[in-house]
Amino acid sequence: MIPYYPLKSICATYEPDLSMKIKDVIDSGRFLRGDANNEFAKQFCEFVGSKHFVGVGNGLDAIALILMSMKILYDWKDDNEVIVPAFTFIASAEGVARAGLTPVFCDIADDFLIDADTIEQHITPKTRAILTVHLYGKVCDMERINNLAKKFDLKVVEDAAQAHGATYKGKMAGSLADAAAFSFYPGKNLGALGDAGGVMTDDDNLAELTTALSNYGSKEKYHHEFQGINSRMDEIQAAVLIARLKHLSRENNRRQQIAKIYSSLISNKACKIPYKGDINSSVFHIYPLLCEKREKLANYLKDNGIETLCHYPAPLHLQPAYSNHKSKKFNISEQVAAMELSLPIHPLLSDEEARFVAEILNNFSY
Repeated sequence: MIPYYPLKSICATYEPDLSMKIKDVIDSGRFLRGDANNEFAKQFCEFVGSKHFVGVGNGLDAIALILMSMKILYDWKDDNEVIVPAFTFIASAEGVARAGLTPVFCDIADDFLIDADTIEQHITPKTRAILTVHLYGKVCDMERINNLAKKFDLKVVEDAAQAHGATYKGKMAGSLADAAAFSFYPGKNLGALGDAGGVMTDDDNLAELTTALSNYGSKEKYHHEFQGINSRMDEIQAAVLIARLKHLSRENNRRQQIAKIYSSLISNKACKIPYKGDINSSVFHIYPLLCEKREKLANYLKDNGIETLCHYPAPLHLQPAYSNHKSKKFNISEQVAAMELSLPIHPLLSDEEARFVAEILNNFSY
C-alpha cells in the first residue's frame, strides 16, 4: 500500500533532534509561552519575512483572533461582512463567524483559489475584509486583491494554513496582506504533533491585541482589558516546529518534484491535472486531481494499493452549517467538490512510487 501521508514515518526522519527538543521543554519545566515559543516566532518571522508572530491553539483560532482584533481596532459591527471563498475547509468561514462577523461566499477560479474577477460583485456597504485562502499550497492573486481592497478600504487576511513556504512574486505567503493565519496541524507541510496555529503581521497594534485576546484578553496577569479566549501554542508544539522548520524548503522542493512526475506522466483523458502542469506555482500541500468518476477512481486506486483522500466533498454553501446559503450557486466550487481527488504527495514518496501511481491511474477506464 502506498499511504496518503505516513505521519509516523515522516516524523522518524527528524530524529533524534525532534525528541531532544521535546525533552528540552520537559526539562525546562515551562510549557506555555516560554523559550520555545519565542525561538520559533523569531525563526518563522525570519523565514517568512514578517515582523510579528503570535503562536495560538490552531488555525481556526488564528483567523478568529485576527478578525476579533480588527473588529476592536476599527470598530467593526456584528453584522459586518468578510468575503470568503465558497470552496475551502470550513475553518475559514468558522473563523469569521467566531469573530462575530458574517461570511459572504465567493466562487473560486480554475486554480481552486478565490476568483479575483468576481470578488467586487460581493462587496456591500457592510464588507470589511477579504479572506484569501491559499488552498492546496498555491498563493492567491494577491496584487489584484490588495488593489481591490485599497479601492474599497478593506482589510485583507491571508489564510495560509496550506501554504507554508509558498511564494508570490518573490514574497512568502504570510507577508502579503494585513495579517495572515497559519495552521500547524500535523498533516501540514509544516506540522506540529497536535493542534497549533499562528498569527503573522507587520502591524504592531494588531500583534499586541491578538496576543492579549489569545490570553483571556489580558496584557497583564489577572487584569483583563478585553473579553478574550484561551488559545496558546504550547511549548512542546513550538519545539516540534523548530525541529521541522529547517527541513521545510527541502520538503517543499520534494513535493514539487513529485508533482512534476505526476503532471508529466498522467495522460488519462478522464483526469485533469492541476495548474495546467505548472509545478512551480504551488508547494503542493495537496495534489488535486479532477475526475468526474471520482468515487470509482478512488476505489480503483485503493484496489491497486494506492490511498487517496478528497479535499473537499462539499462547498461551504452546501454544508448544513451554512444552509441559509444553499440556494446560491457557485458553479466552479460545486464542480471541484464533485471531482477532486488528492493523490499521495509527501517527502518520503519515491520517484518509483510516483511513477507507479501515474501508471495505474493511466490504466483507469470507465
